[in-house]
Amino acid sequence: MKIIDFSKSYMSWFGTGEMSSVSRILLDGVCTLINSHGEKDIFYLIAPCRSEHTHSDGQLIVMPNYDFRGIFGAKEYKIFRNHWMSNPDYLDDPGLDTTGGRILEESGLHSTKWDDVKLDINYFDNTKELTNKQSIVDSTLNNSVLVGQTELFNDKTQQKAILEYPIKTMNVIPSVPRFQVDTGPILVPNFESNKKLKVDSLDIAYIVYSLFDQGEYISRKPVKIANTDDGPLSVTDYSELVEYVGINRLYAVI
Repeated sequence: MKIIDFSKSYMSWFGTGEMSSVSRILLDGVCTLINSHGEKDIFYLIAPCRSEHTHSDGQLIVMPNYDFRGIFGAKEYKIFRNHWMSNPDYLDDPGLDTTGGRILEESGLHSTKWDDVKLDINYFDNTKELTNKQSIVDSTLNNSVLVGQTELFNDKTQQKAILEYPIKTMNVIPSVPRFQVDTGPILVPNFESNKKLKVDSLDIAYIVYSLFDQGEYISRKPVKIANTDDGPLSVTDYSELVEYVGINRLYAVI
């Protein structure tokens, strides 16, 4: 099968107008949703960046600053703007052109926001599947480029999801042998979602596993850290733990 070269795969959006801006962003992960009829929808997670005034002659970094990342499919998109705090009353100045403490999630169709969205996906020429722990340890110690794939299935909805991602952190014990993947961010499905847009059924997570048939991931969610007179105070971080049974595959570039 073809394995994605994440170091050479990009999402680019093209703004509107004669002086429109073009942004090219590397990909962090892929999620292929497959329904009970075998129909596929593929979504790509772009690398995160910080909020900025693009091509400004003045200050470039937006303050208060926020984490910016997004998911893009063939037609749909979703953008996350994760601010310092999740509570909407974090900022006192109503004149600022920002929502400050809010988590802003924006989703829709490409055609409503950009002239075009282009996904350039490149693949490695030669890879091999690592089917045992010793081969994973050897490839890790040889500094081979590693790519992971996790297959999840939901019995209730008869849906399947295939997650693909570069392995950024790998832990091994050569003498046993033993391995443990700890990597992200990746895209994970919410099989129970009834949202109109399929892109809204995806979450951002980190994945950890040391076996080929099970693992865990932790999703990025608001989490309450304190109560105040104005209500709960929360931050956004990886806070929702999910244990899964599925298929974990690892590939090395040769």
